[in-house]
Amino acid sequence: MLTSLLRAAMPSLGPAVPAHVPQRTLTRAPRARLGLASLATAGKHALMLTRRLVLGMRSCYAVVLAALVGVCSACGKTGSGTAPNATPAEASAASVARVSAPADAGFAILRDVAMWAHAKEGDEEDLATLATHEGAAGLIEAAAEPALRTTALRAMGFAPGYAQTPFLARVAAGKDDADAKLALDALVEIAERVRRQDADEDADELGDACNQIVALAKDTGRPKERRIPAIRALRMLPCPKAGIPTDLDAR
Repeated sequence: MLTSLLRAAMPSLGPAVPAHVPQRTLTRAPRARLGLASLATAGKHALMLTRRLVLGMRSCYAVVLAALVGVCSACGKTGSGTAPNATPAEASAASVARVSAPADAGFAILRDVAMWAHAKEGDEEDLATLATHEGAAGLIEAAAEPALRTTALRAMGFAPGYAQTPFLARVAAGKDDADAKLALDALVEIAERVRRQDADEDADELGDACNQIVALAKDTGRPKERRIPAIRALRMLPCPKAGIPTDLDAR
């Protein structure tokens, strides 16, 4: 009866509810529809937030990438000089860094600048540390650079094995007296140390070095300042002892 009166007063309410529908259903149905609508709205908001988060992360990545590119560009522009107020040690280290790492060099060939700077002073412990770090091949490669050549030649006397001896023998027979002295000192240093088992791996290199040192020792046209250390090295190195000259032995 009440429903019919409301229907008559407000036609926009739609068709009358059948009399057999329980009052409990009338109260629950709107709530169910309201819960589904709220869930759909919450889902839409969550989707919008997710999209905003993804867009925000993309923006952060773009900013970081741009910053990295800027830093790399700045390094390339400013890495070619030394600070105006740099100390002599810092200037020397910067010089080593420039020689060892040209503009187009990769990170794989960068040298330890501090280690080379310490070894440059000639301390045996620092030279041995450098030799262990670089190895014979690394020292030979570094010897091609004028700024590193002296340190590299000194450190070769402390590098394990005999792989560096052919190079040292060639330098000992070369035209530069200062380099020849450093090379001969390194050969004597190698000859004086206790022989290691793994040195047999460098048998071919050692054989080549022995032949070159013998030729230098026998060359009477060479100054004795070169021949004497060459003979000394031959007698201590595991080289053939036949043919070692004796004309410079003390009488």
